[in-house]
Amino acid sequence: MDRRAPALVALLLFVVLTGVSIAVGGSRPASDPGVLPWWIQAVAYVSAVVGAVLLLRGQDPAGRRTGALVLGVTVVLALIDALTAGQEGANIGAGLARLVGLVVLAAAITRLSLAVSAARRSTS
Repeated sequence: MDRRAPALVALLLFVVLTGVSIAVGGSRPASDPGVLPWWIQAVAYVSAVVGAVLLLRGQDPAGRRTGALVLGVTVVLALIDALTAGQEGANIGAGLARLVGLVVLAAAITRLSLAVSAARRSTS
């Protein structure tokens, strides 16, 4: 069974939830952003892990490599968020690491979406 399409849906849900988390966190005062942005981001990370596991369990070797990449980057992003959760003020190093991780995930999601659309074109 091809698990790339459900994995793509899970990864796109990660993208949407990460955007919602950023928007919710940005709309609140910096002194007290609350826990809602963190909960939304946690659900986003769970969604990314589900997508990675689906890719790792698939039969496509390229999909497995993408799944391993997504899982590794998601773990690193979650660790960065956990380590910088209580800090006040900007942390440029963590922000740069998070940006690089999100760019890597965006590239992986783009490659996966191209593979899914090519597979759909070949079957129709």
